[in-house]
Amino acid sequence: MPKKTIKEMSAWERRHFSLQAKTFHAVLVGALILGIVALITGLGLYVYSLSHEYVQSAFELTKNASNVMGNVVDVSSSCRKTMDIYQSIPEKDREVQDEEYFKKFTEVTEGPNYGTIIEVLRDFKGNSGVNDIFIGIYNREDNHLIYVADPDTNRPCPTGTWEEVRRKEVDKFLGWNGKGIPYEVTYTEKYGWLCTTGTPVYAKDGSISGFVLADVSMTEFLHGMRNFVLQYIIATAITVFLLGFFLSNHIRKEMVEPINSIAGAAVEYAKDKRSGTSGQTRHFEDLGIETGDEIENLYLTLSDMERDLAEYEENLTNAVKEKERIGTELHLATRIQEDMLPNIFPPFPNRKDFDIYATMIPAKEVGGDFYDYFLIDDDHICMVIADVSGKGVPAALFMMASKILIKTTALSGIMSPAEILERVNAQICGNNSQEMFVTVWLGIFELSTGKLTAANAGHEYPVIRQGKGKYELFKDRHGFVVGGMDGIKYHDYEMMIEPGSMIFVYTDGVTEATSEKMELFGTERMLEALNFAEIKTAHEALKTVRKSVNSFVGKAPQFDDITMLCFNYIGTQADKPGYRMEGKFMKEMTLEATVNNIPEVTDFVNAELEALGCPMKAQMQIDVAIDELFGNIAQYAYDPLTGPATVRVEVDEDPLAVIITFIDNGKPYDPLAGKDPDISLSAEDREIGGLGVFLVKKTMDEITYEYKNGQNILKIRKNM
Repeated sequence: MPKKTIKEMSAWERRHFSLQAKTFHAVLVGALILGIVALITGLGLYVYSLSHEYVQSAFELTKNASNVMGNVVDVSSSCRKTMDIYQSIPEKDREVQDEEYFKKFTEVTEGPNYGTIIEVLRDFKGNSGVNDIFIGIYNREDNHLIYVADPDTNRPCPTGTWEEVRRKEVDKFLGWNGKGIPYEVTYTEKYGWLCTTGTPVYAKDGSISGFVLADVSMTEFLHGMRNFVLQYIIATAITVFLLGFFLSNHIRKEMVEPINSIAGAAVEYAKDKRSGTSGQTRHFEDLGIETGDEIENLYLTLSDMERDLAEYEENLTNAVKEKERIGTELHLATRIQEDMLPNIFPPFPNRKDFDIYATMIPAKEVGGDFYDYFLIDDDHICMVIADVSGKGVPAALFMMASKILIKTTALSGIMSPAEILERVNAQICGNNSQEMFVTVWLGIFELSTGKLTAANAGHEYPVIRQGKGKYELFKDRHGFVVGGMDGIKYHDYEMMIEPGSMIFVYTDGVTEATSEKMELFGTERMLEALNFAEIKTAHEALKTVRKSVNSFVGKAPQFDDITMLCFNYIGTQADKPGYRMEGKFMKEMTLEATVNNIPEVTDFVNAELEALGCPMKAQMQIDVAIDELFGNIAQYAYDPLTGPATVRVEVDEDPLAVIITFIDNGKPYDPLAGKDPDISLSAEDREIGGLGVFLVKKTMDEITYEYKNGQNILKIRKNM
């Protein structure tokens, strides 16, 4: 717009900035937008039809290949063997896909079916236009695509090769119900744009054991789309120019001139309004506009405006009052939400063995984040931090309901965070028409031993500082969000926390705080802030992070709620190594479950037994039990591989007894389920096996077994 008023403009300037000229420009822009919309629509139809043809042909190819192979070989068997070998390899050993790694899959590649599968796939690939056709397995646990058989010689993927894929692709293929065509379009530096589709390979029990997959290059498709767009742009440009020229002349007569007359009347109306005489003159009724369209409607509307203005001004005043009332209610809602969260510090002034502090700063008047902490009993404190989907009042209401459900369930006597989350998830999913969800980290801390039991429902990783060490992310196992899907199972994990340690949990409002340069604060900056400062209390930890976030963000607006909770485990004299407190004592060690490590386990237990003054006879019986039970874990739990085992020593004082727990993640096996051997028979007549466990049963005062959360847990008790 020019800085001059219309009265100060020359004749040329008036024509240049006239409504007629602007109308011409507007017509051109409108026609251009219409052309762009038409281009997008046409391009969409083109993309849909051509991509559907690509996907359809590739899908039919995989179906045909699956049918042919199903008639001549057992593809499901090869898939099952490949998956069994892959899952038996420890996660750290999968990271390097070298020759040693691929040798583990020799059983598949040298099997009777493998050569036939490769030949069939090679024939189908040679007679089609796909980039590759192969057999693969989607693993939902780690979002990996594992190759079973791939005939491609240009970029070979040997059996066992895995690639990380998006969770969306894994769910799409594994959740296919047989309707439509499962496919995923992805881009990688290695392959470029690819469309992957496939047909499931079913096992005898009807479950999906793998997929016959085909990769189709989208390069030719993109070239065709580029040519289509170029031709369409040229045709649209010509059409837009001609349309703009003819329409502008028509609009000048039918719209511009009537609008100018209305504008003149409006100027007169404004003058009379300022002078206070607007009610004495009819400014618009004498114009006599009869265009029969919106211009005439505008003319009639402006005529009514003079009569309705007083009522309008009154309504405007009422609207301002209503806005002020809503603002007051939102402020009250903020106060209610603040009162829902624990905000009195220190919360437990009589407890000297721990310190806790938490804050929540909402991005709007009310937020969706929340935290909570409460004593379940004198020895257990429950800590919760959560982030509700969405913002504003709906998120705040959902937050209050979630917080109440979690606390009520935790106080009902359930000491498993996983079970608490499962019950809360079931209650929320039972009445969640708005499909909201919440991410939750929930931990139950045993103050007498320093044992933390926690579960994570899709929340941020916690930060742990052990003793005087560094603050580090603890990458725990994530479960699905609470409220996202009914029937979800969560998993507990345990860890021992030393006195003087810190547990820091937070929401994504901390790590995703955005600066004026649109950079994220991130976990690295958060850890640097915690490790750089000298932090002695939980409050200091939160102040340090908040200060660092504020400095990083600067004047940029806050987009998300910022919520933090810090727990400082101070401990007591009873937390010093070897100190026995009333009725409780515990030490544990974790090592590789091998026969060679039996002496190390025996020495570890004996050191504690000697400190207790254990009688020699009882110590020898316990040593025999260790040799038998740990030896069984070493030989059978992970056969033919090895894995970790945990040995825990606990002491009860009334009566004095030692409890030794053996924990492994191997195959489920109950050694107590077998029948005791008949020792009245001679060695030649007696069945082999079971004698060692039988001796343990006879020499120990109590022995129990359970399989829980994927772990074999065997406990023996020996009274002193």
